[in-house]
Amino acid sequence: MESTLPQAPRIDGEAMLEVFVHRSMKFAGAPLNGDSPYGDGERLSVLGSRILEAVYTDVLFSKRPMLKANELRQQIETNLQKHVEKWVEEYKWREKVRCTPDVKEKLTSPEETRLLFDSYVGAVFVGGGYKAVRDWIGALVDPESSTSAQQGLYPEPELKRPKVEAAYGMGYASPPQQSFFHTPQQPPMYGQPVHPLAPPQPNIAPPPLPTNPLAPAQPHSAFLPLFNQIAQQRRLEVQYPAQFSGPAHAGRWTVQCLVNGIERGVGTGSSKQLAKEEAARQAYHAMGWAPRECCPISSFV
Repeated sequence: MESTLPQAPRIDGEAMLEVFVHRSMKFAGAPLNGDSPYGDGERLSVLGSRILEAVYTDVLFSKRPMLKANELRQQIETNLQKHVEKWVEEYKWREKVRCTPDVKEKLTSPEETRLLFDSYVGAVFVGGGYKAVRDWIGALVDPESSTSAQQGLYPEPELKRPKVEAAYGMGYASPPQQSFFHTPQQPPMYGQPVHPLAPPQPNIAPPPLPTNPLAPAQPHSAFLPLFNQIAQQRRLEVQYPAQFSGPAHAGRWTVQCLVNGIERGVGTGSSKQLAKEEAARQAYHAMGWAPRECCPISSFV
């Protein structure tokens, strides 16, 4: 049966990788991605957990008739986790998670469910700020409280970090919310000068992740963490030099995958992470580690 929940705000391609590629797919001790505004999915979950609790409290605080303080505390303690379980189930997000086979059954646990939802909330907050999360969660808790979240209409932010481009509509800036719990509008992200942007992207679903023949049970797993892990096990030095071309709001990244100084793959994409993923996919085949069966990630962006 089709979900009756309001549509979740869109997040960009890099955020999709961080949210839906489970940490079990990454090799132990992997460094944070300093070229991304997110770092990794666990960082997003820490941020999202705090934001979710604040927004959920805000929604209940604004309800009429008013809830007493003890009623607020009780509903937050007893209902928030139940709501998260219901929302993750109806959005069918567990089906999108790419993980190792031994983790698949654990995705239904309260801890993994909350981590998944918190990570998505964190990505929405980084892209669109408090109001984007507030409108969405408000519509989930009380469908009559807001219509903007149901429509999923958040224009592109006016300012972006120069190195990171939104692949699928990251960021949904909107006028400041007039509420008692309102926090001031966030300053320009990453300090880039103001410049006009193209109209917001149409509301389309993000593309699926590329097929990965290495793990048949996980056909859409990301190549990058798997390639880096195998290269590390074989004591191979891997580098990813990158170049950016085009206007700041609509440019393209080109990333090389160098193995012991030799080019083994080249990827392009609307974000550095997607281009890097494609370069790793090509290098994976060039090294003879898998058959050539996958369609390149560049065909999706």
